[in-house]
Amino acid sequence: MHAARRLLCLLAGPLALLCLSGATAQAAPVTVQLRVEGSAKTLYEGPITTEPETFETAESKAPHPCNVKENGGNEGFAAEGGNPTTALRDAALAAGLEFDAGWSSSLHDFYITQVGTDIEGGPPNYESWGYAVNYATANVGGCQFQLAPGNEVLWAFNYFNLTHLLSLTGPATAGVGTPVTLHVTDGRTGEAIAGASIGEDLAGVTTPLPGAGTTDAAGNVTVTLTHAGTVKLKAQSPGAVRSNGLTVCVHNGNDGTCGAPASVKGLPEPALTHPTPSTAEILGLTAGRVFAGRSAPRILRGAVTIGTGESLRDVRISLERQAAGRCFVFSGVRGRFVRSRCGRPAFFSVGDSLSFSYLLPARLPAGRYVYDIEALDDAGAATALVSGTSHVVFRVR
Repeated sequence: MHAARRLLCLLAGPLALLCLSGATAQAAPVTVQLRVEGSAKTLYEGPITTEPETFETAESKAPHPCNVKENGGNEGFAAEGGNPTTALRDAALAAGLEFDAGWSSSLHDFYITQVGTDIEGGPPNYESWGYAVNYATANVGGCQFQLAPGNEVLWAFNYFNLTHLLSLTGPATAGVGTPVTLHVTDGRTGEAIAGASIGEDLAGVTTPLPGAGTTDAAGNVTVTLTHAGTVKLKAQSPGAVRSNGLTVCVHNGNDGTCGAPASVKGLPEPALTHPTPSTAEILGLTAGRVFAGRSAPRILRGAVTIGTGESLRDVRISLERQAAGRCFVFSGVRGRFVRSRCGRPAFFSVGDSLSFSYLLPARLPAGRYVYDIEALDDAGAATALVSGTSHVVFRVR
């Protein structure tokens, strides 16, 4: 942080000067859609909530700010805000990935040197990490770009040596054994990409679909999906950053899933007349756990399993705090706790991904906490709250 704040002084009247500090109100956390593409696999894809931070890495050897307001040449006069670098670091911490970054005194910004096992290299290729927001390459360092809610942030290894940032589009539903057409473009330019292959994302690794060809000159390719359920597809091509994940709900004929009709009179009934429900699970927190203040959680995590016959619309969480006889709930809009009636959860959306992490603005203060997570299907039905699984009570001393 700068040792001194500049003051802007305005003549407010005949005998008064109004002096305004360069300081502004602290920015609220911002939730964006983050994708981190390593050399061999997708390291992270989903929502992440981030805010300005000051941190130290092994390579920086000292703490430095990563805040739009403080970095580059802003010198305290830009707005505060979370940025691509804090989003990347928060995702790495949430996913348990190695993270390192150096500090440039001349640029007054961090530069990323390692995420996961992908480490910045020297000659001859100079493989390094780079980023784009909404598929546009920024001309400032990662701590200097002000993110807005819902921005699509992409970090990729060897970014500056790759020609295209692939974007994959296609139908949200498909039938088993029925061909569907997918479309691949360069997300920056909209140019159709020929020769790209389609694979299924399996734990981050894009695994080619059996029998699938590559995109034609118009960027189109026809694929046939062979099993029911939710499938995540990605496009890849030599010399390009692999695409976003396209989630497709696959139904088996008239089985009543993915918006398909149920079997009609005269045809066999599906094997499951009552679909198995989806489930939601809290990760990293166990019921009854007591945290010391310094080890209180700051990242809320969870995962959803899609049941037979269902598709996911939204994932929502609620965090209630009880302290000194009063109750508060965390507001996803305000980014802080607000007064509330006890025992009344206040859910807010964290996206529609099968797994998520949500960064709180600070470690939780002392109190009794109730953390709930629920998933909503296309009809708006929510998963049940199950004690110890999707409903966890814990304490911070």
